[in-house]
Amino acid sequence: MARRIVLTSPLAPDAIARKMRKVLGGRTAKPARGVTGNGSEQTMTLFYFRPNIRNSFQTTLVATMEPADGGTRIEGKIGPPAGVFVFLGCWFGFLIVFLAMVVGGMAASGAPTEAIVPFVAIPLAMMGFGAMLYRLGTWNAKKDKAAILEFLATTVEARP
Repeated sequence: MARRIVLTSPLAPDAIARKMRKVLGGRTAKPARGVTGNGSEQTMTLFYFRPNIRNSFQTTLVATMEPADGGTRIEGKIGPPAGVFVFLGCWFGFLIVFLAMVVGGMAASGAPTEAIVPFVAIPLAMMGFGAMLYRLGTWNAKKDKAAILEFLATTVEARP
Protein backbone atom coordinates (compact mmCIF):
# COMPACT_ATOMS: atom_id res chain seq x y z
CA MET A 1 0.00 0.00 0.00
CA ALA A 2 1.03 3.58 -0.51
CA ARG A 3 2.77 5.11 2.48
CA ARG A 4 2.15 8.68 3.68
CA ILE A 5 5.19 10.91 3.35
CA VAL A 6 5.94 14.47 4.44
CA LEU A 7 8.96 16.37 3.12
CA THR A 8 10.09 19.97 3.49
CA SER A 9 12.03 22.10 1.05
CA PRO A 10 13.60 25.52 1.59
CA LEU A 11 12.30 26.58 -1.85
CA ALA A 12 8.93 28.23 -2.47
CA PRO A 13 6.25 26.19 -4.34
CA ASP A 14 6.60 28.26 -7.53
CA ALA A 15 10.40 27.81 -7.48
CA ILE A 16 9.92 24.05 -7.07
CA ALA A 17 7.50 23.99 -10.01
CA ARG A 18 9.96 25.93 -12.21
CA LYS A 19 12.87 23.64 -11.26
CA MET A 20 10.80 20.51 -11.88
CA ARG A 21 9.67 21.79 -15.31
CA LYS A 22 13.27 22.60 -16.20
CA VAL A 23 14.57 19.17 -15.12
CA LEU A 24 11.63 17.08 -16.36
CA GLY A 25 10.82 19.12 -19.45
CA GLY A 26 7.15 19.91 -18.83
CA ARG A 27 4.03 17.97 -19.82
CA THR A 28 4.89 17.61 -23.51
CA ALA A 29 8.44 16.29 -23.05
CA LYS A 30 9.17 12.68 -23.91
CA PRO A 31 10.27 10.99 -20.67
CA ALA A 32 13.78 9.62 -20.39
CA ARG A 33 14.77 6.63 -18.27
CA GLY A 34 14.70 7.59 -14.62
CA VAL A 35 12.46 9.70 -12.42
CA THR A 36 9.88 11.66 -14.36
CA GLY A 37 6.43 13.10 -13.86
CA ASN A 38 4.55 16.38 -13.85
CA GLY A 39 2.94 18.90 -11.58
CA SER A 40 2.12 22.49 -10.81
CA GLU A 41 2.67 24.95 -7.97
CA GLN A 42 0.21 22.91 -5.85
CA THR A 43 0.64 19.26 -6.90
CA MET A 44 3.19 16.79 -8.23
CA THR A 45 3.20 13.23 -9.52
CA LEU A 46 6.53 11.43 -9.88
CA PHE A 47 7.43 7.89 -10.92
CA TYR A 48 10.41 5.95 -12.26
CA PHE A 49 10.13 5.52 -16.04
CA ARG A 50 11.55 2.48 -17.84
CA PRO A 51 11.33 2.61 -21.66
CA ASN A 52 9.39 -0.21 -23.33
CA ILE A 53 8.07 -1.52 -20.00
CA ARG A 54 4.45 -1.05 -18.95
CA ASN A 55 3.90 -1.58 -15.23
CA SER A 56 0.64 -0.74 -13.46
CA PHE A 57 2.28 -1.65 -10.13
CA GLN A 58 5.02 1.01 -10.35
CA THR A 59 5.83 3.13 -7.32
CA THR A 60 4.34 6.59 -7.69
CA LEU A 61 4.53 9.72 -5.55
CA VAL A 62 1.34 11.79 -5.59
CA ALA A 63 1.76 14.90 -3.45
CA THR A 64 0.51 18.38 -2.71
CA MET A 65 2.70 21.38 -1.99
CA GLU A 66 1.91 24.17 0.48
CA PRO A 67 3.99 27.16 1.56
CA ALA A 68 5.34 26.62 5.08
CA ASP A 69 7.97 28.43 7.18
CA GLY A 70 9.60 30.23 4.25
CA GLY A 71 9.75 27.03 2.20
CA THR A 72 7.39 24.30 1.08
CA ARG A 73 5.74 21.36 2.79
CA ILE A 74 5.37 18.42 0.37
CA GLU A 75 2.80 15.93 1.61
CA GLY A 76 1.54 12.88 -0.22
CA LYS A 77 1.62 9.13 -0.68
CA ILE A 78 4.31 6.99 -2.24
CA GLY A 79 3.73 3.43 -3.39
CA PRO A 80 1.68 1.43 -5.88
CA PRO A 81 -1.62 2.98 -7.04
CA ALA A 82 -4.75 2.05 -5.05
CA GLY A 83 -6.24 0.38 -8.14
CA VAL A 84 -3.65 -2.39 -7.81
CA PHE A 85 -5.07 -3.45 -4.46
CA VAL A 86 -8.67 -3.17 -5.67
CA PHE A 87 -7.84 -5.45 -8.62
CA LEU A 88 -5.99 -7.99 -6.48
CA GLY A 89 -8.76 -7.94 -3.86
CA CYS A 90 -11.35 -8.71 -6.54
CA TRP A 91 -9.10 -11.37 -8.11
CA PHE A 92 -8.43 -13.27 -4.89
CA GLY A 93 -11.93 -12.66 -3.52
CA PHE A 94 -13.59 -14.18 -6.58
CA LEU A 95 -11.28 -17.18 -6.52
CA ILE A 96 -11.83 -17.81 -2.80
CA VAL A 97 -15.62 -17.63 -3.19
CA PHE A 98 -15.43 -19.91 -6.25
CA LEU A 99 -13.31 -22.45 -4.36
CA ALA A 100 -15.63 -22.43 -1.35
CA MET A 101 -18.73 -22.92 -3.49
CA VAL A 102 -17.25 -25.64 -5.70
CA VAL A 103 -15.61 -27.63 -2.92
CA GLY A 104 -18.63 -27.26 -0.65
CA GLY A 105 -21.10 -28.15 -3.40
CA MET A 106 -19.15 -31.11 -4.70
CA ALA A 107 -18.45 -32.45 -1.20
CA ALA A 108 -22.13 -32.11 -0.27
CA SER A 109 -23.17 -33.96 -3.42
CA GLY A 110 -20.79 -36.81 -2.64
CA ALA A 111 -18.62 -36.30 -5.74
CA PRO A 112 -15.45 -38.41 -5.82
CA THR A 113 -12.21 -36.67 -4.84
CA GLU A 114 -10.68 -37.03 -8.29
CA ALA A 115 -13.59 -35.04 -9.74
CA ILE A 116 -12.90 -32.15 -7.35
CA VAL A 117 -9.14 -31.90 -8.10
CA PRO A 118 -9.35 -29.85 -11.34
CA PHE A 119 -11.85 -27.44 -9.77
CA VAL A 120 -9.40 -26.81 -6.94
CA ALA A 121 -6.10 -26.94 -8.86
CA ILE A 122 -7.03 -24.35 -11.50
CA PRO A 123 -8.16 -21.62 -9.04
CA LEU A 124 -5.10 -22.32 -6.86
CA ALA A 125 -2.89 -21.90 -9.94
CA MET A 126 -4.69 -18.63 -10.72
CA MET A 127 -4.01 -17.47 -7.14
CA GLY A 128 -0.35 -18.34 -7.61
CA PHE A 129 -0.35 -16.33 -10.85
CA GLY A 130 -1.88 -13.34 -9.02
CA ALA A 131 0.78 -13.52 -6.31
CA MET A 132 3.53 -13.80 -8.93
CA LEU A 133 2.05 -10.87 -10.87
CA TYR A 134 2.16 -8.69 -7.75
CA ARG A 135 5.70 -9.79 -6.88
CA LEU A 136 7.05 -9.14 -10.37
CA GLY A 137 5.16 -5.85 -10.64
CA THR A 138 6.67 -4.54 -7.41
CA TRP A 139 10.15 -6.03 -8.00
CA ASN A 140 11.82 -2.60 -8.28
CA ALA A 141 9.59 -0.82 -5.76
CA LYS A 142 12.27 -0.19 -3.12
CA LYS A 143 14.78 1.07 -5.68
CA ASP A 144 12.11 3.25 -7.31
CA LYS A 145 11.05 4.78 -4.00
CA ALA A 146 14.68 5.54 -3.12
CA ALA A 147 15.26 7.04 -6.59
CA ILE A 148 12.20 9.31 -6.29
CA LEU A 149 13.24 10.54 -2.84
CA GLU A 150 16.84 11.05 -4.01
CA PHE A 151 15.56 13.00 -7.04
CA LEU A 152 13.58 15.32 -4.74
CA ALA A 153 16.55 15.70 -2.40
CA THR A 154 18.93 16.71 -5.19
CA THR A 155 16.49 18.72 -7.31
CA VAL A 156 14.49 20.71 -4.76
CA GLU A 157 16.41 19.95 -1.52
CA ALA A 158 13.39 18.12 -0.04
CA ARG A 159 14.06 16.30 3.22
CA PRO A 160 11.86 14.36 5.68
